[in-house]
Amino acid sequence: MDAKLRKVTRIPLEELWRPNGPVIGPRIRMLNQGEIAELLREGQIEFVVADVDHHLRWIAPQDCFDFWKNEVKRHLVEADSRIDLESFPGTFCYTASQWENVNPEIPIILLERHH
Repeated sequence: MDAKLRKVTRIPLEELWRPNGPVIGPRIRMLNQGEIAELLREGQIEFVVADVDHHLRWIAPQDCFDFWKNEVKRHLVEADSRIDLESFPGTFCYTASQWENVNPEIPIILLERHH
């Protein structure tokens, strides 16, 4: 299947792909808010958003801090916490995990959207 046409069919994802085709992986660990903040302080990261029935949405490294501050931080479920959609603005939230990257200097953080 052409990776550009590929959509998320279920969460949690079993594999992660880029629009140009290569599969990323594997999942390394689940992340909490403090761990993401620490990765942001250390340097560039790359967010990717998975939402069922949509294409993966890759956030460019230069846009990740603003995306974190304005979108993710207030919607992030802490690792191993129960998901209670009613406790989040807009009744949606994200779970976060770090995935292995070919370029280890830029961590990939997958945000799986629950709604």
